[in-house]
Amino acid sequence: MGQQAQTQLRAPHELDSLLQKKIALDRLNAAKKQFTIQVFYGNFEETTAELVRFETLFPNMIAQLIHETPNYKIRVGNFTTEREALAELEKVKRRFRSAFVLKP
Repeated sequence: MGQQAQTQLRAPHELDSLLQKKIALDRLNAAKKQFTIQVFYGNFEETTAELVRFETLFPNMIAQLIHETPNYKIRVGNFTTEREALAELEKVKRRFRSAFVLKP
């Protein structure tokens, strides 16, 4: 009465490797579309001093020291939504008034 069909697909090993690379690339691109908070920027000496201050005040947040000629910058967070970033920004701005959210 009813018919049943069975299909078997054989994919080359290279296809699995290519799919894994595509998945990794998609994850990387998704990470780039996240919001961050820029806490401070300035010369190397000022920025490293502010980084130590930030890490003391906010030990649970991971800060990055970034160099973009001619400035050094402190950035924190990888927030998926602007709302999350703004909530954290409110806390950070109490101590670092010039902090702001960077949009992707």
